Amino acid sequence: MPEEPRRRSGLFVVDLDGAVIGQVTLTKDTGHLRQAAGRAELGYLFLPQAWGRGYAAEACEAVLGRFAGALPGEPLVLATQTADVRSLRLAAKLGFTEVERFEEWGAEQWTGVWKGTWA
Repeated sequence: MPEEPRRRSGLFVVDLDGAVIGQVTLTKDTGHLRQAAGRAELGYLFLPQAWGRGYAAEACEAVLGRFAGALPGEPLVLATQTADVRSLRLAAKLGFTEVERFEEWGAEQWTGVWKGTWA
């Protein structure tokens, strides 16, 4: 977690046996999400060969734990396309609750909010 989490982005590189397989980010929403203006946003990107193996869940859980420790009770948003079924499942597993669906970039988008604490 950045020293000043409200001011700086967080980039967490995920590696497996020394090879980068993905990343998790914490950024301040720039206003592109109506329900998220000014809030911290969780993002993730993993190589296809890492999909379906639990690496994204494990990495996101670790980042959520650090976020909750640094900013207890602070909501966190996540956005994905509704067509990305794996990402929606991950959001649900992590405890994100849907707050909005909208059309943008030629596809239906999904926004969720995480308000919990992480054990």
